[in-house]
Amino acid sequence: MNSDGNNLRNGILLVALVFAVTLALIVGNRLSNEALAVLVGAVCGISATVPVSIALFIAASRNWGRAPEPAHYEPRTQPPVIVVSPPQLPQAHYGYAGAPYFLPPTISDASLGTREFKIIGEE
Repeated sequence: MNSDGNNLRNGILLVALVFAVTLALIVGNRLSNEALAVLVGAVCGISATVPVSIALFIAASRNWGRAPEPAHYEPRTQPPVIVVSPPQLPQAHYGYAGAPYFLPPTISDASLGTREFKIIGEE
């Protein structure tokens, strides 16, 4: 970029900075003390989180504090995967394929016996 482009960019940045400062002064003079205190507290709180966020981003990066991996490495072999599944039951045919019937129960209700319920507070 030539020097004219740098001067134009610097001029635009200067005008934007002057506009932002003027706007901040006008808004600051019209706000009440309580609203100004809330605004200053929010700006300070946000600015306090920026360094912590940057530090967490650096700490969470994968290559922080470690030497880079060599370009040539041996691929790792995966251990065999053994899947244990229950035996498959034969499909029951109920007329046509889309019939939404349930399978019959395997345990009869008579073999379970009677259930006794105890109501709390009743003697």
